[in-house]
Amino acid sequence: MGIFRKSDNEKRLAAARGDLDAASAKLAAIDAGKAAALSDNAAFRKWQSDRSEAAIEVDRLTALVASLQGDAEAARISDEREATRRRLAAARKDAGDLAQRIQIDGQRIATELLQLARDAAQQALAAKALNADLPEGETPIAAADILARDAGAAPRKDLRSREVDLWVVAGTGAIVGNQGAVVSKDGVTGQLDDPFSSMRPRCVKRRFREIEYQPHMLSDWPGDFHTLVRLPRLDGPGFLFDGALLTTEAVAALNVDATVKPAKRQPRPVQIELIPVDPVWPPAGIAPGQADRSIVA
Repeated sequence: MGIFRKSDNEKRLAAARGDLDAASAKLAAIDAGKAAALSDNAAFRKWQSDRSEAAIEVDRLTALVASLQGDAEAARISDEREATRRRLAAARKDAGDLAQRIQIDGQRIATELLQLARDAAQQALAAKALNADLPEGETPIAAADILARDAGAAPRKDLRSREVDLWVVAGTGAIVGNQGAVVSKDGVTGQLDDPFSSMRPRCVKRRFREIEYQPHMLSDWPGDFHTLVRLPRLDGPGFLFDGALLTTEAVAALNVDATVKPAKRQPRPVQIELIPVDPVWPPAGIAPGQADRSIVA
């Protein structure tokens, strides 16, 4: 089977299919003239010759199309395998690159985050000490990580207001939930006509001031920064740092460089395996069970 470039093979296959269609049409036309050739011996012989030649051409082109289709399928499979190899090679390279980033960039990021946690713990302890002996009239010093992460308290803030007239139950003054269910002739007094309720209370219009506002926000304690920091080791299994298990004093005294320093790899263990060399046991000449008996002198 010939080997051609994919584009050349496709062109040859398209041309061969066109030739096969033409040859098949020619053979069908010759077959249609069989009845007319039966009346004369010479005409029939010529018809047979023409048909044999046309049939041979159809057979040849059919085989050629099949061969070129095989070439095309082989080329497609080869291209798919090559594309798969490229994807696998790219995936392996990406995995290696990312592994280096985890070890190099990850260590840098972990170092910066631990330094931040240590500095925050040191500042919190310093602020606590100063606040314990704060002069009268001085505002307490806040912890930096709380200033950074606490949204803070906020008073209520009215945005806009307007006056609205709403239907209320005449006896209680309660606002009617479904304002459209009140039937009224004068727009001032009416009756609730709710098909889903058996009550038909008398209603009147009552004026309200409608105020759109932002509610009062309380301070939300976010917790100490270091207690939320949990980092994995970047050179092996386990955790590099778990701030939830440490006190503020311990984090303030943290040796960051020693913490992020890659751990020394332990040597691989060495084990011993014993495999019998003899293919069969017990050896020839020793009856089963005999070797287990005590030797009597």
